[in-house]
Amino acid sequence: MHVAKQPLMPVTEALERLLDSARPFRTVTEMPLADCQGQYLAEPVTSRVDVPAFDNAAVDGVALRYADLGEPGLTRPMSLRVAAGDAPATMVSGQVARIFTGAPVPAGADTVLMQEDCEIAEHRVRLPGKETVTAGQNIRPAGQDARHGEVVLERGERLTPQAVGLIASVGIATVKVTTPRVLILTSGDEIQSPEESPLPGKIFDSNGPQLTQLLQQSGFVNVRREHLPDDPMIIRRTLNRVLTDAAQRPDVIISTGGVSVGEEDHLRAILSETGELDFWRLAIKPGKPFTYGNLDGIPFFGLPGNPSAVLVCYLMLVLPTLRRCCGVDAVLPTAMPLPAGFTIKKPAKRQEYLRVRCVYKSGNLVLEKHPNQSSGMLSSAVWADGLAVVPVGSAISEGERLSFFSFPVLLG
Repeated sequence: MHVAKQPLMPVTEALERLLDSARPFRTVTEMPLADCQGQYLAEPVTSRVDVPAFDNAAVDGVALRYADLGEPGLTRPMSLRVAAGDAPATMVSGQVARIFTGAPVPAGADTVLMQEDCEIAEHRVRLPGKETVTAGQNIRPAGQDARHGEVVLERGERLTPQAVGLIASVGIATVKVTTPRVLILTSGDEIQSPEESPLPGKIFDSNGPQLTQLLQQSGFVNVRREHLPDDPMIIRRTLNRVLTDAAQRPDVIISTGGVSVGEEDHLRAILSETGELDFWRLAIKPGKPFTYGNLDGIPFFGLPGNPSAVLVCYLMLVLPTLRRCCGVDAVLPTAMPLPAGFTIKKPAKRQEYLRVRCVYKSGNLVLEKHPNQSSGMLSSAVWADGLAVVPVGSAISEGERLSFFSFPVLLG
């Protein structure tokens, strides 16, 4: 009896199901700001102070009351000098203060003039006319950047250097970040470590190192790896140990290889026996045998064995899901529409992610496609700047705009 093949799941549907299934990671660590860059906030950050804490000068110049200005050339004595770090002072009507960037604006002053707009002598200043000045100019008001008790960063925010600087500016020295334990399972009797001498019939493991670095660049630093041979008994025993070891039990498992339909691809079959298999086989190229399910409540991502398929599936499916588990709303960056510098005559049967780079052609930025798009090649991914998306059923004409995702933006 002939059984019809199950149709391949569209990438958009797979991603939607992955994001719907995402649950918050529970592993949280408090750490100093010096150690948290690139990770994800586990809770909001609330300011302890107003930033700035007081009205301060945005430029070097003179502070005065706007109402005291008149015709151009008016001269006033400067009986007060205020530098950054000085205690706040008070001015009376008609008084002018020499002031420097960051210094507290004296009480009674409401405007700061740039020194370039004045004629400053040792203790006197010649002022510009009132018509050239705007009341309140060159003053940074208290609380302009943050108010005491205000949430300045939400849960799920990626801790970029700018974000870390903002947290420090509001008086916070440590933060709680999401630190899920990630287990990478590489599989296959053909795999050997790059540290070993080459053996007949073997290939060096590139997926393990690649995935480790991808995760760390994405902000997930608590990563360990294990290798599974093509032996169902050992695979079952390893998975059982992983699930029952409380100290090492992962929050997420990512495997490479063993999820296709070959006789030695045991991992997917064992997953369907011992866990819950949600879906597999996507309309994506490279990466068709992508598998998702869970083992005892732990999300399980089964990636193909080819290294470029691992790269694409991680960036477009796994990473967005991990981000959602950390509380991120915008899990994928906005694609940049760029014209193709190539043609593809045959319509795509699966949504294809081409390794491309950006080049200038006749003064315009266009996408150049690597000549070899084999899923087993990583040199093309090193050559490329990112991925261009070819939708299902599309042939591509030169100049047609494609959605482009750069690698740094995808990982940022």
